[in-house]
Parts: sequence; structure tokens; C-alpha cells
Amino acid sequence: MKKRVFILLVLFTCLAFGRDFNEYQAFSYLQEQVAMGPRYPGSTGQIVCRDWLVYKSEQYADTVIVQEFQAYRPDNDTWVSSYNIIARFSPENNDRIMLSTHWDTRPISDMDPFNSKKPVPGANDGASGTAVLIEIMDIVSSLDLDLGLDLVFWDAEDMGLAGSGQYFCQGSEYYANDPIQPIPQKGILIDMIGDADLQLPVEVNSIRYAPELVNEVWDLAIEMGYGHIFQKIMGQEIFDDHVPLNEIAGIPTINIIDFSYRHNGRNIWHTPKDLPVHCSPRSLKYVGDVLLEWLIRQ
Repeated sequence: MKKRVFILLVLFTCLAFGRDFNEYQAFSYLQEQVAMGPRYPGSTGQIVCRDWLVYKSEQYADTVIVQEFQAYRPDNDTWVSSYNIIARFSPENNDRIMLSTHWDTRPISDMDPFNSKKPVPGANDGASGTAVLIEIMDIVSSLDLDLGLDLVFWDAEDMGLAGSGQYFCQGSEYYANDPIQPIPQKGILIDMIGDADLQLPVEVNSIRYAPELVNEVWDLAIEMGYGHIFQKIMGQEIFDDHVPLNEIAGIPTINIIDFSYRHNGRNIWHTPKDLPVHCSPRSLKYVGDVLLEWLIRQ
């Protein structure tokens, strides 16, 4: 019976959107980003990826806004230009929601003592969420949405000091202090959702700030047959882009994140091993399917 319900839900999604979430297309976006090289603020890869994201967004969205700001890099004590990219559908609509992710990568591999000065490739931590949102942007571009939708790619999320919240999430903090009008009423942040061994427990700050939205999304995922991925158990408390969106901008936002990123029992988060080989198209589809079905029900 559960399998039949899941098949019907997938069919409903296809009919509503014209096509379903293409995990292989999304994974190609992930690979394309990694091929650009490290994408931390101040790098050549940052500019290449910025222009690519703007190009993709202009293909699909009604309006594209690039928020330029100066971000601080504590690893070398410099200020660098950074860019939030905001793709808006029905920008005049006051009734709107936000889907967001960060697109930058970490300039140092501080979780690998033997390679600490190397930048992180960011296949999972940066490229995975970005890939999912580009695929979603493509799908919804052909629709006449009844509500406004902001798809936001945050820069300068991953430059902070390890073990503290200081200097992390600079892009979302900049936006939160000067949000683009009209302001979304709620949002979903996705981060590190490409892990080949994907498990998505409930993040602590999400349930603290937006418990109803957490239950709505996780119950939907369970209904769709993804309860083995979206696990309704408490995970870790994570300082991520949803924190300034909640605390400063007042936008109830939850975080879909798999903070445990390991291979052969060893951590590969914030190391040079954050590569496409440790990610999976299937993981992108789990998250993409749930986000698309959630959009339908809005």
C-alpha cells in the first residue's frame, strides 16, 4: 500500500510540474561546479561560478538580483568581494517563500591536519544544494506560480572560525540585515545533501525556530516513502544560514542537512576528499522530490 501511495505521489508531481526531478541532470551541475575549482571568496573559481549561476538564473527566473558585499576571511585576514545571487519568480507577489543554499567553498581544509592549507573542493558542502536548486529552478520556470518564490544562493557561508559561529554565514547575515522586498514568509535551507549515505535527522535550531514547518516537511517526506532518509529524530544543533534568517530577518526557516559526512568511517567534511565520488544522484533526488512536492502543496 505504501508503494502504491508513493507511485501516485510521484505521478502527481510529474503532472503538476510537467516532468519530475532529474537527479542525473542535477548531479551534472554538481560535477560542473567542482570542475571550476575551489569557489571560496577571492578565488578565480568564485568568479567563474558566480557568472555561471547568474547565467543559469537569468535563463529561468523572472528577476535576478546580485547582492555584492564585503566578507572577512579570517584565514588570511583580508576582506573580499562576495555575492548573494537571488533568483525571483513573481517578484511583485507579497505571498512568497524562499528556498536557499550556499554556493561558496571553504578556503582551508582544517579538518585534515596533513592538508590543512588546501582548499575544499566542496562537492557536498556547497555544490550539492546549489545543484538541486538549479534543477528546481528549471522545472518551475515553465509554471505560472500562484505565489512568489525566491531561490537564493548564499556566498561567504564557509569562511568562519572552526568551533564557533564567528564569520560563518556572512552572506545570509548581510541579506538578513537588508532583505529584498517583498520578504518571504517562510523558507527552507538545504546544505550538505549530496552525501552518498544520506541521513537527514531534524536539526535543533530548525525545530526551535519553525517547528510547524519541520513537521510539515518531514511528515511529507515520510508520506512519500522517504522516511528512511528524513528521519524524525533529533540531530545536532548547527549554526547555518537559517540562523540569521530567523534571528535577524524574522523569516521562519528550517535547515535540511546531513552533518555526518564520512567515508570508510572517516570524516571527509572540510577536507580535500569532499569530491563527487562520495556523493550520489539518488541523494539529490530524495531532497529534490520532497522540495518539489512541498512547493505543489503551497
